[in-house]
Amino acid sequence: MNNGFTQISPMVLTHRLKSDPKATVLDVRSPAEYRAGHIPGARLLPVDELKASNLADFVDDAGLRADNPLYLTCHAGKRAEKAAQLLREAGLEHLALVKGGTEAWQKAGLPVNKCGTALSLERQVQIAVGSLLILKVLFGFAVQELFFVAGAAIGAGLIAAGVTRWCGMAQLIARMPWNRRRDCGHAAQA
Repeated sequence: MNNGFTQISPMVLTHRLKSDPKATVLDVRSPAEYRAGHIPGARLLPVDELKASNLADFVDDAGLRADNPLYLTCHAGKRAEKAAQLLREAGLEHLALVKGGTEAWQKAGLPVNKCGTALSLERQVQIAVGSLLILKVLFGFAVQELFFVAGAAIGAGLIAAGVTRWCGMAQLIARMPWNRRRDCGHAAQA
Protein backbone atom coordinates (compact mmCIF):
# COMPACT_ATOMS: atom_id res chain seq x y z
CA MET A 1 0.00 0.00 0.00
CA ASN A 2 1.19 3.54 -0.77
CA ASN A 3 -0.62 6.26 1.25
CA GLY A 4 -3.60 3.97 1.36
CA PHE A 5 -3.50 3.08 -2.34
CA THR A 6 -3.07 -0.43 -3.60
CA GLN A 7 -0.12 -0.97 -5.92
CA ILE A 8 -0.43 -3.35 -8.83
CA SER A 9 2.41 -4.80 -10.87
CA PRO A 10 2.42 -4.31 -14.64
CA MET A 11 2.02 -8.06 -15.22
CA VAL A 12 -1.03 -8.31 -12.96
CA LEU A 13 -2.49 -5.20 -14.60
CA THR A 14 -2.29 -6.78 -18.07
CA HIS A 15 -4.43 -9.68 -16.84
CA ARG A 16 -6.92 -7.36 -15.13
CA LEU A 17 -7.32 -5.24 -18.26
CA LYS A 18 -8.06 -8.35 -20.31
CA SER A 19 -10.55 -9.74 -17.79
CA ASP A 20 -12.37 -6.57 -16.73
CA PRO A 21 -13.76 -4.34 -19.51
CA LYS A 22 -14.68 -1.66 -16.93
CA ALA A 23 -11.05 -1.22 -15.85
CA THR A 24 -9.49 2.07 -16.97
CA VAL A 25 -5.87 3.19 -17.01
CA LEU A 26 -5.19 6.89 -16.55
CA ASP A 27 -1.76 8.18 -17.56
CA VAL A 28 -1.08 11.35 -15.56
CA ARG A 29 2.18 12.37 -17.27
CA SER A 30 2.57 15.31 -19.65
CA PRO A 31 1.19 15.04 -23.20
CA ALA A 32 4.78 14.81 -24.55
CA GLU A 33 5.61 11.90 -22.25
CA TYR A 34 2.33 10.21 -23.18
CA ARG A 35 3.06 10.54 -26.91
CA ALA A 36 6.57 9.12 -26.38
CA GLY A 37 5.07 5.85 -25.09
CA HIS A 38 2.05 4.82 -23.03
CA ILE A 39 0.19 1.71 -21.90
CA PRO A 40 -2.19 0.63 -24.69
CA GLY A 41 -5.68 2.00 -24.03
CA ALA A 42 -4.48 4.43 -21.34
CA ARG A 43 -6.26 7.76 -21.23
CA LEU A 44 -4.24 10.94 -20.84
CA LEU A 45 -4.97 13.18 -17.85
CA PRO A 46 -1.93 15.27 -16.90
CA VAL A 47 -1.77 15.64 -13.13
CA ASP A 48 -0.80 19.31 -13.46
CA GLU A 49 -4.21 19.93 -15.06
CA LEU A 50 -6.14 18.32 -12.20
CA LYS A 51 -7.68 20.85 -9.87
CA ALA A 52 -10.27 20.39 -7.17
CA SER A 53 -12.55 22.79 -9.06
CA ASN A 54 -12.67 20.68 -12.25
CA LEU A 55 -12.56 17.14 -10.85
CA ALA A 56 -16.31 16.58 -10.64
CA ASP A 57 -16.74 17.73 -14.24
CA PHE A 58 -13.86 15.52 -15.38
CA VAL A 59 -15.29 12.45 -13.63
CA ASP A 60 -18.66 13.05 -15.31
CA ASP A 61 -17.25 13.91 -18.76
CA ALA A 62 -14.89 10.93 -18.78
CA GLY A 63 -17.66 8.54 -17.75
CA LEU A 64 -15.69 7.34 -14.73
CA ARG A 65 -17.76 5.63 -12.07
CA ALA A 66 -16.91 5.26 -8.40
CA ASP A 67 -17.45 1.48 -8.58
CA ASN A 68 -15.16 0.84 -11.59
CA PRO A 69 -11.46 0.06 -11.09
CA LEU A 70 -9.12 2.87 -12.07
CA TYR A 71 -5.38 2.31 -12.47
CA LEU A 72 -3.08 5.33 -12.43
CA THR A 73 0.36 5.51 -13.96
CA CYS A 74 3.07 8.07 -14.53
CA HIS A 75 6.79 7.64 -15.21
CA ALA A 76 7.70 6.01 -11.89
CA GLY A 77 4.82 6.62 -9.43
CA LYS A 78 4.98 9.99 -7.63
CA ARG A 79 2.58 11.90 -9.90
CA ALA A 80 0.17 8.95 -10.00
CA GLU A 81 -0.05 9.05 -6.22
CA LYS A 82 -0.81 12.79 -6.27
CA ALA A 83 -3.54 12.24 -8.91
CA ALA A 84 -5.00 9.34 -6.91
CA GLN A 85 -5.34 11.57 -3.86
CA LEU A 86 -7.22 14.17 -5.91
CA LEU A 87 -9.47 11.56 -7.54
CA ARG A 88 -10.26 10.01 -4.17
CA GLU A 89 -11.37 13.45 -2.98
CA ALA A 90 -13.67 13.58 -6.04
CA GLY A 91 -15.42 10.40 -4.88
CA LEU A 92 -13.59 7.67 -6.81
CA GLU A 93 -12.79 4.74 -4.56
CA HIS A 94 -11.33 1.85 -6.55
CA LEU A 95 -7.95 3.41 -7.28
CA ALA A 96 -4.66 1.56 -7.71
CA LEU A 97 -1.19 2.73 -8.64
CA VAL A 98 0.83 0.91 -11.29
CA LYS A 99 3.93 -0.14 -9.35
CA GLY A 100 6.95 1.48 -10.98
CA GLY A 101 4.76 3.30 -13.51
CA THR A 102 5.18 3.20 -17.26
CA GLU A 103 8.92 2.69 -16.80
CA ALA A 104 8.28 -0.66 -15.04
CA TRP A 105 5.70 -1.56 -17.69
CA GLN A 106 8.33 -1.14 -20.41
CA LYS A 107 11.03 -2.95 -18.41
CA ALA A 108 8.64 -5.90 -18.10
CA GLY A 109 8.66 -6.12 -21.90
CA LEU A 110 5.01 -5.14 -22.24
CA PRO A 111 3.87 -3.24 -25.32
CA VAL A 112 3.52 0.54 -25.45
CA ASN A 113 1.75 2.74 -27.94
CA LYS A 114 3.68 5.67 -29.37
CA CYS A 115 2.35 8.71 -31.15
CA GLY A 116 5.04 10.04 -33.45
CA THR A 117 8.61 10.64 -32.40
CA ALA A 118 8.23 12.96 -29.42
CA LEU A 119 11.28 13.42 -27.21
CA SER A 120 10.68 12.51 -23.60
CA LEU A 121 10.57 15.38 -21.14
CA GLU A 122 13.69 14.02 -19.46
CA ARG A 123 15.65 14.17 -22.73
CA GLN A 124 14.40 17.70 -23.44
CA VAL A 125 15.66 18.80 -20.02
CA GLN A 126 19.04 17.19 -20.66
CA ILE A 127 19.33 18.99 -24.01
CA ALA A 128 18.33 22.31 -22.45
CA VAL A 129 20.78 21.97 -19.53
CA GLY A 130 23.62 20.97 -21.84
CA SER A 131 22.89 23.88 -24.17
CA LEU A 132 22.76 26.36 -21.29
CA LEU A 133 26.06 25.15 -19.90
CA ILE A 134 27.79 25.45 -23.29
CA LEU A 135 26.40 28.98 -23.71
CA LYS A 136 27.54 29.97 -20.21
CA VAL A 137 31.08 28.79 -20.93
CA LEU A 138 31.18 30.54 -24.32
CA PHE A 139 29.82 33.78 -22.84
CA GLY A 140 32.21 33.43 -19.90
CA PHE A 141 35.19 33.48 -22.27
CA ALA A 142 33.80 35.91 -24.85
CA VAL A 143 31.71 38.40 -22.84
CA GLN A 144 32.13 38.40 -19.07
CA GLU A 145 33.67 36.00 -16.57
CA LEU A 146 30.58 36.24 -14.34
CA PHE A 147 28.79 33.92 -16.80
CA PHE A 148 30.82 31.08 -15.27
CA VAL A 149 28.87 31.60 -12.02
CA ALA A 150 25.65 30.72 -13.86
CA GLY A 151 27.05 27.23 -14.44
CA ALA A 152 27.17 26.75 -10.69
CA ALA A 153 23.54 27.86 -10.43
CA ILE A 154 22.54 25.27 -13.03
CA GLY A 155 24.46 22.62 -11.09
CA ALA A 156 22.67 23.60 -7.88
CA GLY A 157 19.35 23.31 -9.68
CA LEU A 158 20.21 19.80 -10.87
CA ILE A 159 21.19 18.76 -7.34
CA ALA A 160 17.93 20.14 -5.95
CA ALA A 161 15.96 18.32 -8.67
CA GLY A 162 17.71 15.07 -7.83
CA VAL A 163 17.07 15.40 -4.11
CA THR A 164 13.45 16.61 -4.28
CA ARG A 165 12.31 14.88 -7.52
CA TRP A 166 10.91 18.28 -8.58
CA CYS A 167 12.53 20.01 -11.53
CA GLY A 168 11.55 23.59 -12.33
CA MET A 169 13.08 23.32 -15.80
CA ALA A 170 10.99 20.22 -16.53
CA GLN A 171 7.88 22.08 -15.38
CA LEU A 172 8.73 24.97 -17.69
CA ILE A 173 9.52 22.76 -20.69
CA ALA A 174 6.31 20.76 -20.14
CA ARG A 175 4.35 23.99 -20.68
CA MET A 176 5.91 24.66 -24.09
CA PRO A 177 3.42 24.45 -26.99
CA TRP A 178 5.02 21.37 -28.58
CA ASN A 179 4.62 19.49 -25.28
CA ARG A 180 0.96 20.38 -24.82
CA ARG A 181 -0.33 18.86 -28.05
CA ARG A 182 -3.00 16.22 -27.53
CA ASP A 183 -3.01 14.68 -30.99
CA CYS A 184 -2.77 11.08 -29.80
CA GLY A 185 -6.09 9.30 -29.22
CA HIS A 186 -7.54 8.39 -25.81
CA ALA A 187 -6.97 11.86 -24.32
CA ALA A 188 -9.28 12.67 -21.44
CA GLN A 189 -10.30 16.31 -21.11
CA ALA A 190 -9.90 17.83 -17.68
